[in-house]
Amino acid sequence: MKEKDQKLIPCSLREAQFMMLEILEEVHRICEENHIEYFLIDGTLLGAIRHGGFIPWDDDLDIGMTRENYEKFKLIAKEELKKDFFLQSIETDKGYKLYHIPLKVRKDNTIFEEFGEENEPYHRGIYIDIFPYDKLSDNEFKAFIQKKFIGFLIKGKFKNLKEDKSLKGAIRKGIYNVLKPLSYEKLNDMAHNTLKWSKDSKRTSYNYGVELLWDNDFKESDLFPLKKIVFEGKEFWGPNNPDGVLTNIYGDYMTLPKEDERVWHAKGIYKVQGKDEN
Repeated sequence: MKEKDQKLIPCSLREAQFMMLEILEEVHRICEENHIEYFLIDGTLLGAIRHGGFIPWDDDLDIGMTRENYEKFKLIAKEELKKDFFLQSIETDKGYKLYHIPLKVRKDNTIFEEFGEENEPYHRGIYIDIFPYDKLSDNEFKAFIQKKFIGFLIKGKFKNLKEDKSLKGAIRKGIYNVLKPLSYEKLNDMAHNTLKWSKDSKRTSYNYGVELLWDNDFKESDLFPLKKIVFEGKEFWGPNNPDGVLTNIYGDYMTLPKEDERVWHAKGIYKVQGKDEN
């Protein structure tokens, strides 16, 4: 059904947040029933600690899982999500190509219109993001390839490397130009192929997944064992030491940002009256 034939009902940010909460509750249900561990991360964790729920101006929700739990969730959720939800990845939605944001759970009959995605041919409902966490290889060179080098190539597809006039910038640009023909698909495959290096890793820290753009290093003891954290009046799983995790990401995380730094992703948020949006 084409959007011009649909009735789109605008949603407030708070309405959208409650729909994201509904998605989180469904993910929590599946995880609890199947012994899958997840935890609140990034701005969602910050909101839980600083605001007791969503950051008032935030329009997304993020959770993390170790790679083993992440892969298990992908297999089970595809079968067990209730009918109002859609598990989105490059495997389940052929139009979806955001390799650096590899897994979402979307709510059907909604549209979350982000800047630059207005005409993209994939499910664009309100969503939560699910990110894998990996241990890197014990070998420092292999760990460098896993996070720094592949991440640099992926970031190069988003950034204008011409802006950096330094010698280091020139070297980076030269390397990138040689490898520029590599597609997102190839880079994604390269990243996943390095996971074999981490199979028996004895590191006591986790990083964001090898296919992601960020390279924060989190102490294993800050993440585990997980503990319950209150978010919007409900209990969900969070890291063992939220202060350590949030300080790692944000520094002084309890200080509110300036009003002009309080950004959001959505250009428009809608409920769709009638058939599914996608």
